[in-house]
Amino acid sequence: MNSWYGIKGLSRCLSVILLFALFIYIPAAHSEQFIAKNGEIRGTVYGQETGNPLVNATVRLAETERRTLTDENGDFRFEDLPPGDYTIAVIAIGYRLLEEGNVAMVKAGEITEVKIYLASVDVILDEIEVRARSRPATVGRQSVGVMEIRRIPGSAGDALRALQALPGIGAASDFDGQLYIRGGAPEDNRFYLDRAPLFYPYHFGGLVSTVNSEILNRIDVYAGGFGAEFGADAQAVIDIYSRRGREDRIGGKFNINLLYSEGLLEGPIGSRGSWYLAGRRSYFDLLPIETTRITAFPRFWDYQAKVSYDLSENHQFNVKAFAADDVMGFKLGLADVEYDPTLAGRLDFESRFNVQAADLRSTLTDRLTSHISISRASYLQAFSFGQGLFLELEPVQYELREDLAYRLNEKHRLESGLLASTTQWSGAANFPRLPDEGDPTASESQYFTFEEKVAVDFDQRFNFIEGYLQNRYNPLEFLSVTLGLRLDYFNVTDRVSVGPRGSLQFNMPGGSVLRFAYGRYEISPYPWQIAQGFGNPNLKENTATHYIVELEREISPQTRFKAAGYQKDFRDLITRDQREGDLNEVYLNQGQGYARGIELSVKHRAGDRFFSWANYTYSVSKREDRPGDMERLYSFDQPHVATVTASYMLTRTWEIGAKWQYRTGNPYTPVVDAEIVPHPETGRPRYNPIYGETNSSRVPPFHRLDLRISKSFIYQRWRWGIFLELLNAYNRKNVLDVDYSRDYTQEQNVHQLPILPYLGLTVEF
Repeated sequence: MNSWYGIKGLSRCLSVILLFALFIYIPAAHSEQFIAKNGEIRGTVYGQETGNPLVNATVRLAETERRTLTDENGDFRFEDLPPGDYTIAVIAIGYRLLEEGNVAMVKAGEITEVKIYLASVDVILDEIEVRARSRPATVGRQSVGVMEIRRIPGSAGDALRALQALPGIGAASDFDGQLYIRGGAPEDNRFYLDRAPLFYPYHFGGLVSTVNSEILNRIDVYAGGFGAEFGADAQAVIDIYSRRGREDRIGGKFNINLLYSEGLLEGPIGSRGSWYLAGRRSYFDLLPIETTRITAFPRFWDYQAKVSYDLSENHQFNVKAFAADDVMGFKLGLADVEYDPTLAGRLDFESRFNVQAADLRSTLTDRLTSHISISRASYLQAFSFGQGLFLELEPVQYELREDLAYRLNEKHRLESGLLASTTQWSGAANFPRLPDEGDPTASESQYFTFEEKVAVDFDQRFNFIEGYLQNRYNPLEFLSVTLGLRLDYFNVTDRVSVGPRGSLQFNMPGGSVLRFAYGRYEISPYPWQIAQGFGNPNLKENTATHYIVELEREISPQTRFKAAGYQKDFRDLITRDQREGDLNEVYLNQGQGYARGIELSVKHRAGDRFFSWANYTYSVSKREDRPGDMERLYSFDQPHVATVTASYMLTRTWEIGAKWQYRTGNPYTPVVDAEIVPHPETGRPRYNPIYGETNSSRVPPFHRLDLRISKSFIYQRWRWGIFLELLNAYNRKNVLDVDYSRDYTQEQNVHQLPILPYLGLTVEF
């Protein structure tokens, strides 16, 4: 199911209001202690031969039977330990402890740090409990541990906002957290939280993510060329995994700041399960502020809940629910809408989603695994302003998904899956048809004045049936082959989409890895493009073909280099038809385009004390809207994106970090002249801009330095943390957009955030 284009002017207004409030506050955290804490153990598990951190290894304290899994960086942590000695046992596939009896001494009020090295083995004994599982290498995937990415300066600890630091990923501005991935639009990305759809990842388009970072385990970003396991309507996939709740005791965390409050409670269910409940709500709307302009102050809330239970050693069951809601409203005066009084009045906006899901992971035999999930998701987007203009959409989706993996032998692994979903799209509108990407009039009030309004009620069912089969084959020690095929059926177009996928991996001498990938992906029309009475019901899917090449090399046990090149070709893109005639043909499959680029990245990590990333991306993204049209820049084209970030722990409790980013300025369509045009109903004259070539100009380049310093300590058996971030440290006047005078004779730059300090205080128990 495709997402919807935002309203440019509305998003900008909301972002400015809320980001100003967000970055001037000093958060204060308050928590309540359930059980006294004494000390903790933090550590990292490494492979002896490579020095690389080991992921998903089981770490257990023999004296307490407490256990945990290492994260993407090989890190683990045990909290609230009484003083004493603790024996640490580690279990991982293909590894053994170098020495038995790893003992850590815990002292009251202190953090004990350990490093554990495992030696690789050729045989795994049957009686050894195995909880770690290796994931097949996938072209285009970037896996990041949440604990590491939250340390990146400039994100205020928000893991989803920090994704902008990854190679090949950009963003529009300081006020917009939505991601441009490899020359694509935010609408091309699909977000999943524990396999369930995450309808929008950011409140009001990018202010704060709609998922509490405290509950996350890791984030996998598939930038392109991914396998057959991901299906329809995805150019890029952000796959988010939450962690289990605490299994040792009940605990929690509560944070309070001037914009919102958030809390987390978690605890065990017997000896086999756990739960957590996280949530937050803004209260900017509750402040005693009187104004005639704002009728409903921006308000948002979200929550996430999860219950995990091990039915047996081979069956793990999870039930979860998450939701978010954004509401705002203000009053437009005649001066705001220039010469069209029909647009004056209240402007109200609400966006909301609510998801419930359950899944069961099963190891059926030593060769066969199953993962089945079911979900229900509802979504609301309502927008109204002026005299009778409104757009309301309220789909409800049900989805059933089953994924199977079967190991035929040591060289073959078969994967298959089936997904069935049904969505009831209900809605009503008295609204202009939504503008195409690249339409310069989209943010002008004249669009609502001169564009024809369409009054429609619709109630339509969208059904998808999707299936895939994939074989991962290792014919030679240095060669891995993945071949997959995906079939997707969409009832509205009544077509079966065929998506072949494939990849090769060569393990080269010297430790280098060379990968190639190919994939064909089909994207369904947006509901408003295909809905009867509003769009064209005869549309078909548009297609994207990905070609990917990657080279990865381990420079040292702590440093890895990666280079990637990609080409994405787009066909049958859906654009507005400018010919007069049948309104049902207003949208047609007539556009084409491409995105191509190269990515270079270096990642260095020295244990827990230091990590750094350096990324550079060069890309070009262009479109041809209609046959015979000139090729133009895509609105999300950012040729140069460079990011350098580093974090260093001066001591066990002091850490400093910095991030610098450079991005080519966003393209825009300049105004070259203006004419006086009377309003079609009132006859009042107004200036009507005459635009130049689409996206033929750019705002100046964006660059910004963010600094961070943090201190953590244990006081009164509570863990405290304080950090200070300095955003835009050298006060660069980055340009958000270009505004014009009333007669369009003068330009004025609209700037982004100035230098801003951000101070945070946390108390955990």
